[in-house]
Amino acid sequence: MSKFLMFLNAFYLGMGTFFSFYIAPLLFKVLEKDQAGRVVEKVFPIYFLTGFLIMLISTFFGWKVSKSFFLVALLNLLIHGLHRFYILPTASHLKLTDYPAFIKWHGFSVGLNLTGLVLTLFMVILLAKR
Repeated sequence: MSKFLMFLNAFYLGMGTFFSFYIAPLLFKVLEKDQAGRVVEKVFPIYFLTGFLIMLISTFFGWKVSKSFFLVALLNLLIHGLHRFYILPTASHLKLTDYPAFIKWHGFSVGLNLTGLVLTLFMVILLAKR
């Protein structure tokens, strides 16, 4: 089970890091702001749902790994659920109706995404120590 969880979390960590620190900035560098925004708007629901599902699996099987892994996975599941099912729809709505409020939510979203990636890194480290 640990190897399966390692695969899932390492995959998500790599995907999230690559998208967050290379693909998204590159899109905004190469495309017009509106075009890049439309592209990432299409990616975000899948990206955050993938993270949510991986954290759900990690939480479900995490108690077999260790108590600390389970607790970190549970916290990460809550973060990803909040991100996918509350922050993303709220930010999408605000982008159309209240752009200054959207910018604040975007900053919160970026910070939460980074927190989730750091927690995922910690989960991979916990699994690697087994």
